[in-house]
Amino acid sequence: MLGIFRNNPFTIAIPLAFYVALLHASALSGHVPPASETHAGGSLYQAWFLWIAKDAFWSPLTALLLVIVQAILVNMLADNFRLLGERNWFPGLFYGLAASALPEFLYLNPALVATTFVPVSLWRIFNAYQKPQVTAAIFDGAFWLSVASLFYPPILWLLIAAYAGYEVVRVFRMQERLVFLAGAFVPLFLGWVWNFWFDMGAEFRTTQWGNLFQFYRFDLVMTEKEGMKTVLMVAFAVVFVGGLGAFYSRKGIQAQKFVSVLYWFLAIGGATAFFHEKWHWEHFLLPAAVMGILLALSFQGMRNRLLAEVWHALIFGAVLLLQYFDSMLPLFYSIL
Repeated sequence: MLGIFRNNPFTIAIPLAFYVALLHASALSGHVPPASETHAGGSLYQAWFLWIAKDAFWSPLTALLLVIVQAILVNMLADNFRLLGERNWFPGLFYGLAASALPEFLYLNPALVATTFVPVSLWRIFNAYQKPQVTAAIFDGAFWLSVASLFYPPILWLLIAAYAGYEVVRVFRMQERLVFLAGAFVPLFLGWVWNFWFDMGAEFRTTQWGNLFQFYRFDLVMTEKEGMKTVLMVAFAVVFVGGLGAFYSRKGIQAQKFVSVLYWFLAIGGATAFFHEKWHWEHFLLPAAVMGILLALSFQGMRNRLLAEVWHALIFGAVLLLQYFDSMLPLFYSIL
């Protein structure tokens, strides 16, 4: 299967769409029910998407279409900045896999909508590499993450990663830092003004900032299914940490700096999952774009293509097993 996506023609987007659809088939067919509890989302999500998220058909279908669009964006990002050295569809493929890895990812949720803006922000950060006039790129890098927070407020924590990213790719001057702060401020200020005009300023503040400084109480009930989710996420983390040296080897200074930015987004996006009073698996969608690119780097670096195919098949199978776990568990117990 990986051989198809080692090519670069845009028509590969068609098999990519089928690949993502296969990963979402369990939700579209009703085998995977929607999560019993998700993050409420920001003000724009509640206004624009809440009605879709509650629909048993339109919610998984909209999630599927979003992941396909996001996979194309991630692939364009990796291609434009030559993150893999050669152009292929691995980043889009592995983003689709990462963004469909858990059952909670398969229905429309605030984190999935907000994730659309992460590759856009990364694009603007990379555009600031060693350029004299980058005011617009710096403003936009913060601006789009702030816009994303209107759909999923915890994504504001990625502003820390974006700020660190500019420090990595250039000499970040004081004037440029003020531009960055302005980019982060403008969408939130305009959102507050709009809500204040309709006498909802207090509700806007509560929605956008009321739950940013909570801490998880470590009361997750570890069932077999939750254990499988944890193992899968830990396995991904081991790949990213273990491949740290390989991701930097045989790359130019520019590519090394870009990989460093990716790791900032990965670390902040993963760590802030604990800044919630209740556990939300869908929060791990925030670093999914980075996960897709790093997985692509890992699999492209495998010299033995058969081994790469086997590893991909194992991950793909584990994801499907997790999705159909509730249907297969009674059968497993009956065999025993």
